Amino acid sequence: MTRTWLTVEEMRRGLVLMRQGSPYFAWQLPDNSYRPCRHLVQLERFEAGIFDGTHTAGFYSIRPDNLTRWGAIDFDAHGKAGSNHWRNLAESAFENLKNQFAETWFLESSPGGFHVISFSETIMSAADMRRILQPHAPKGVEVFPKQDTLDVSKPNAKGSLLRFPGKHQLKGTWARFLARSGRVQDVNGITPAPKPAGWQEPTPEGRLRSLYVIATRGIELTEQGQRFHAMQRIAGRLKGRATEQEALWVYTAWHSKHADKIGTPLPESRKAFLSWFNKAAPCDATVPVYPRTEAEQAIIASLQKFPDVKAEHLAAVVGLLFDAERHAKSQRLATFWRSCRDLAANIGTSESTAKRIRSAAARALALKVARAGSTGYATEFEVRP
Repeated sequence: MTRTWLTVEEMRRGLVLMRQGSPYFAWQLPDNSYRPCRHLVQLERFEAGIFDGTHTAGFYSIRPDNLTRWGAIDFDAHGKAGSNHWRNLAESAFENLKNQFAETWFLESSPGGFHVISFSETIMSAADMRRILQPHAPKGVEVFPKQDTLDVSKPNAKGSLLRFPGKHQLKGTWARFLARSGRVQDVNGITPAPKPAGWQEPTPEGRLRSLYVIATRGIELTEQGQRFHAMQRIAGRLKGRATEQEALWVYTAWHSKHADKIGTPLPESRKAFLSWFNKAAPCDATVPVYPRTEAEQAIIASLQKFPDVKAEHLAAVVGLLFDAERHAKSQRLATFWRSCRDLAANIGTSESTAKRIRSAAARALALKVARAGSTGYATEFEVRP
C-alpha cells in the first residue's frame, strides 16, 4: 500500500473535516491503542508526521454537544482478508450514501477492511446521522457515531473514535482511497463544540501521574541489574516534558515500585538519575541564529543532492548546523549538537524526516558523530580533521 494522501494540503483539509470542531482527538500508539489528546495545536505541529506515517490520529465522531459532521460504517475483515465480501458491501454502501451527503469517502482502511465515511455540509445530530447510516450497515458492522448522545454522568466522555486515513501504526500498512464523491465547500465553517461541563485542567498531582504513565510505560524490571538502562530510558522520555523536580518525583515512584529488584539505595539511585536527566541539557540549549558568512553561503550553494531529501530542507539544516557550530565555539565547546526534535520544529517536518535530512547534511559537511543521541538527547558532531 502507498501513502494515503497525495498532498499535505489535501490531508490538512481531511483533518479539519474529521475534527469537526471537537475539543479533542487521539494519537494511535504502536500497540494499536489510542491516547486522547486535548492539545489541538499538536495536529498542526505534527501534521508532516501524519503525512509521512510517523504519527496517526484518530477522531471522535460525536461532539460533546451530541452533534456531528460525519458518520462512518466500518466493514471489518473479521479474518477474511483477501475476500471481496466486505469490499462489495462497502462499495454498495458508498454508492447509496454518496447521493445523500455533500462528500463521501470509500477507503480500504487496512488489507481486507473498509471504511465508508460521509460528511454533511453542516453539523447535525448524532442520532440523525445514525438513522441515515444504519440501513446500509449489515448486522454486526459498526456504525459511527456508536451512540445518539454522550453519557452526561461522565463529563469527559468522548464517544466513539475512528482512525484518520493514514498509516496503521501496528500493522505498518496505509489506508488508501478507492473512491471519493462530492466535496464539502465550507470546510472551516463549523462552530467549535463547547468543552464538556466539569472539564477542568489537570491538577498538579494529576500532571505528575500522567508524566509517570508516559515515562514508565513498558519499563518493567524482571531481575536485578536492569535499573541503569531503565533509568536512562525514563530520563530520556521525561526530558523536554518535565521539570527537574517533576522528573525526580516520577523516578522515585518508579524506583519504589521496583525496590525489590533494585540493589542500589534510593538516595544513590535518585542522585544517579538526576545526573543522567541533566546530561540531556544540550537538547534544551537555545542556539542563536547567526548571519551567514560568504564561505557558508558558498557551501550551501554547492551542496550535493541526496535522494528523498528536498534541497531547501538540506540547505536549512546545514544552516542550523553552522549556527550550532559557531555557538559551540563561542562557548569553547569541542562539539556542537542538534536534536531531531529541534530540527523538525525549525524546518516544519516530522522528527523522522529531520533525522534523514540531518544525516545527509552531516555527510555533505563531512561531520563526525562525537556522540549519537537517543530519546531526549541531541546528537553531537565535530568537524573531521
